[in-house]
Amino acid sequence: MTGVLIPGPGKRVTLRDVALEAGVSIKTVSRVVNGEPAVNAATAVRVAGVVERLGYRPNELARSLKG
Repeated sequence: MTGVLIPGPGKRVTLRDVALEAGVSIKTVSRVVNGEPAVNAATAVRVAGVVERLGYRPNELARSLKG
């Protein structure tokens, strides 16, 4: 863990925040969040822990625009 500060009130936790804290790429975080199988199990567990700890929630508006 790198000790990234949790964003203050009114700021959303981003994939980038999670990636920096977990020490992985943004794409790896995206794969874990989307349940893609192409991630090492230990890495997926570490990323999931950071997602939970930081309180990351996907932006539903952005997801709806994706198609």
